[in-house]
Amino acid sequence: MEQDFNRMVATALHNELGESRRSVKTVMNWTGTCERTAKNWLAGSCGPSGHHLVQLAQHSDEVFDLFLVMSGRRPMVTTMSLVRLRAHLVATVEKLDRHIV
Repeated sequence: MEQDFNRMVATALHNELGESRRSVKTVMNWTGTCERTAKNWLAGSCGPSGHHLVQLAQHSDEVFDLFLVMSGRRPMVTTMSLVRLRAHLVATVEKLDRHIV
């Protein structure tokens, strides 16, 4: 189970950040961890716990969604996706309006 968790967090981070050197730095900035820890999380060899998991979920929609699914709250993922989609649509319409006026 722990290995599955580690791999799922790594996958979520890769989906959000890609697989560049920048992703390591981003994880470090989000959590205040050292480079080795961030690399281990991204490799799936270790996983975050406690406050580091919370910090990742605060910054990463992918990690937040994973947390909801693993907590047995899958319906919340759909709700959150709709909230994000609505915010994106509102922002897009606002940009369109600025260019039309």
